[in-house]
Amino acid sequence: MTLRLRNTLTRRVEPLEPSDGSTVRMYTCGPTVYRHVHVGNVRTFLLADSIRRALLYHGTPVLHVKNITDVGHMRDEHHDHGGDRVLVQAELEGRSAAELAAHYEADYHHDEALVNILPAHVFPRATQHVAAMIELAERLEDMGLAYSTGDGTLYYDVSRFPGYGRLSGNTLDKLHAGHRGETDPRKDDPADFALWKVSEPGRREFNWPTARWGTGFPGWHLECSAMSLRYLGEQFDIHTGGVDNVFPHHEDEIAQSEPVTGRTPARLWVHGEHLLTSGRKMAKSAGNFMRVTDLEVAGMEPLTLRYLALTARYGHKLHASDESLHGAQAALNSLRSRLAALGPPPAEGDWAAPVPLSARPAGDRPVGRAAHVAGHGTPDDSPFPLTDRAHLPAAPLSMAGKQLHERYVAALDDDLDLPAALAAVRDTLRADLDTDEKRWLVLDADMVLGLELHRAWQRREQSPAVAQIVATRARARAAGDYATADALREELRRLGVSVTDQPARESMRSRSQG
Repeated sequence: MTLRLRNTLTRRVEPLEPSDGSTVRMYTCGPTVYRHVHVGNVRTFLLADSIRRALLYHGTPVLHVKNITDVGHMRDEHHDHGGDRVLVQAELEGRSAAELAAHYEADYHHDEALVNILPAHVFPRATQHVAAMIELAERLEDMGLAYSTGDGTLYYDVSRFPGYGRLSGNTLDKLHAGHRGETDPRKDDPADFALWKVSEPGRREFNWPTARWGTGFPGWHLECSAMSLRYLGEQFDIHTGGVDNVFPHHEDEIAQSEPVTGRTPARLWVHGEHLLTSGRKMAKSAGNFMRVTDLEVAGMEPLTLRYLALTARYGHKLHASDESLHGAQAALNSLRSRLAALGPPPAEGDWAAPVPLSARPAGDRPVGRAAHVAGHGTPDDSPFPLTDRAHLPAAPLSMAGKQLHERYVAALDDDLDLPAALAAVRDTLRADLDTDEKRWLVLDADMVLGLELHRAWQRREQSPAVAQIVATRARARAAGDYATADALREELRRLGVSVTDQPARESMRSRSQG
């Protein structure tokens, strides 16, 4: 059995295996850090995390790169008009652009840890790779694939790349027919996109000098081409993102990279569908914004979102509402209760609990490359034992236990069918198996589910030290010092204590609808 995923590029379900025979190299489009990420963004990041966990469950190492877009002008000029997102938001908040990006990046890492997403091994930032973007743009111009307008803007000529549209299914005829509104008169074709833009008058930050085009800034799509090439090579194994990345971002990324390397940058392109609220895609611009921390305010825990994500295939839209989220919380509580009723696992022997794969906070702005299985999260005292749990379970399973285990693995390998995998876990708890075997199978499966089920037996009693931290955090929240409160919550989490704040008076739905 091998993990198989739907490849957007070929429209087929294909096996995901390391092309170098050793490590799967994965690139994920990360956040643009001019505001908080919302739970719709987090659903996309959960897709990449689930793929990574499933690979690790098969004993396959993963090198995961996730970019940080800390330059807001990197946007799609076809659909997104107006000022630079980071610069506009920085002015509204009275910060420098760099301060704004650093603040929201730190909050992003915090939010991912709350839903047990493993931090990437590399978090490259756009502002630190502009030189590589300039070099790539120069190569494309030298190859005759780009043209300068003469005033400092460089456009990619999509008519010069025969493969344009393979990923999204768009053709130039379709793009021309679908074009509406004004376009830059300097473009040879409305479908052409910017590789480099001249800085507008009065722009005080995020300007870079070039030898060819003067002072300006890179186009949005150039970022991922330059950084994936830098950290993963000319071709890597899998590129993940949301369905809204297919066009134009990933389409343009292929157009930029393939002529230079002679290879499509990724072998598999996997995209997750939208999270909907009130029937609409969740987006900052739509005003139906919900952050992971809002779940705590509403009396739920962040892992509720992870459980909800497990109930739908990644290629299907998922609805988030008060009802669905509260239902997910109740289902998660039920799962834990059934597991806890089996009693805690023995400390040693065949049925000792498998080592859990838990995310750790990555820090505010992780740098460099992490070597641990869990990425930039602080590892436990000993390295995580990476073995092929899918094919070689460590416990002496009965025939019935083996069948349940195989059913679970088959669901994972079937285009990451997490709803079927979750159903197999629930059926395991109801199965006619020895208590030790049931418990072991569920805890083993949680390596991919990521629900922190090994905490089902944590003691409820608080030590004096924990009680003091809880009290200090309560005072910080009362004073409005949420940065301190968040840091103390992470400290409690490391101690195995889950914190749920009191519900706000408003419902999540009323807040999300503004």
